[in-house]
Amino acid sequence: MRSRPDMRGPATVTALLLAASVLAACSGGLSGLGSFGSKPAPAVVVNPDPYPATYRQQVATLLVMNLHDRADFRGAMIAPPALKPVAGGQNPHYVVCVALTGRNDRRTKAVVYLEGKPNEYVDATPQQCDGAAYQPFTELTYEQPDRSDRREVGSGDPSQRDRQ
Repeated sequence: MRSRPDMRGPATVTALLLAASVLAACSGGLSGLGSFGSKPAPAVVVNPDPYPATYRQQVATLLVMNLHDRADFRGAMIAPPALKPVAGGQNPHYVVCVALTGRNDRRTKAVVYLEGKPNEYVDATPQQCDGAAYQPFTELTYEQPDRSDRREVGSGDPSQRDRQ
C-alpha cells in the first residue's frame, strides 16, 4: 500500500489560504479592497449649503418683515451670496450683505443662509462684508413697509400698489 503525503503541514495550509485569497480578490469577493493596480473611487461630496438662486426675493421678504422705517429702504444695496465663515464655524455658509441707509445712519447687515434658506439676519462683521460687490437693491424700490399693505412682496409694480 502506498502512503499518502501528510497534507496537514503548516506550508500546505498557508498555500491553500493564499490561493483562496487570490481567487477571492480576482473574483471581486473583496471588492472593498479594490482590484490590483486601481485606486478606490473618490467619495461623493454633497453640498450641504446650496447656492441661494432666489436670494434677492428672499432678502426682500425678510426686510419687509423686519424693517419698519421707510427710510431704510431708500438707497439700499445688496451683494451677491458669497461663502464666508460664520460665528467660528468650520464650514462656510452663503452670506448676503445688505447696506441700509436710514436717517443719516448707514448699517451693514448680513443674511446667513443654511440649506439654501435664510437662517439669520444679523449685524455684519467686517470679515463677512468687506469687499462685497454691492448693487442697487431695486426689488425694494416699491417694497416700502406699510402695515395696511399686505400684497405679495416682489410684485414691484407701482400700478399694483393700490389694487385690492
